[in-house]
Amino acid sequence: MKYNGFTLAEVLITLAIIGIVAVMTIPTLLSDYQEKVLKSQFKKMYSTLSQALQSTIYENGSEFKCYTQDFVRDDPNGISIYVYSECAKFYKSFFNNLRYMKVQSVNQYPYKSKNDVLAEGGTASANCNFGLIANTSKYYLQDGSIVYILNDNSAWAVFLILDINGDKGPNKWGYDVFYLTFTKQNTGHLRIEESVCGIREKGGKRVSEILK
Repeated sequence: MKYNGFTLAEVLITLAIIGIVAVMTIPTLLSDYQEKVLKSQFKKMYSTLSQALQSTIYENGSEFKCYTQDFVRDDPNGISIYVYSECAKFYKSFFNNLRYMKVQSVNQYPYKSKNDVLAEGGTASANCNFGLIANTSKYYLQDGSIVYILNDNSAWAVFLILDINGDKGPNKWGYDVFYLTFTKQNTGHLRIEESVCGIREKGGKRVSEILK
């Protein structure tokens, strides 16, 4: 009697091919999936921050003096004006509206420096200098994300670092970590935007790209 089944050698070859294809495609599929998850997380967190900002302005009756008027974004020869005289009062109300879980003081970030990012093929503007200064607060939010702000009466106070994935990682600029600021637009309204620093590790995304 003649059998038309596969030989053991044919089965092994087929399994080997399947294994090779899996090794080649699974990392890409996982990477694409993670990118979509992080993108969704950022959009959700950006909406939460924006709502807290609007609630803070509404409760105060006007905008706090804690923002950037950014003319560099549209004009390379322009300047950025930092308004920060009311940042302390602003953040107190802002984080109450975010309903944070806890806050602690830190003196370092778990993220790569500008020099490391540039050395590994990332990008950052020439005037990007976000070195952590003492008296920085790390706010843990209910969804697991983290926001860092500087408790200081200086221009640094208008910036914040958002880590949408918290301590879990990947802790990479432009992936789950973003350097943001409160920007006063020509219309006079405040909104949250990526800072002119624009720091992103290789393969990272701009905030504007994620929000499309």
